[in-house]
Amino acid sequence: MKNITLESTVSQIDDIVASDIDDEKVMMSIEKGEYYGLEPVGSRVWELIETPVTVSRIIDTLLGQYDVDRDTCARDVLTFLGELHQAGIIQVEG
Repeated sequence: MKNITLESTVSQIDDIVASDIDDEKVMMSIEKGEYYGLEPVGSRVWELIETPVTVSRIIDTLLGQYDVDRDTCARDVLTFLGELHQAGIIQVEG
């Protein structure tokens, strides 16, 4: 498994079906038959990785939308993306 850095490009894999319920996203992996639920900030990250994007661009976008400092945002985004990658539901390049 690749380490995710600020320069990594991440994107959703193709076999995930997602639906919005209130401010959260509920997703299912067709291949694995597993369900995932994302809270509002996680849902926003999921939207941002619909097309390939660098981790640093995700962080910049979130900093403009949420009241959070850069270090906390970067740490939380890297951790979250690592969890998604470990679950096999995102692609990581670079």
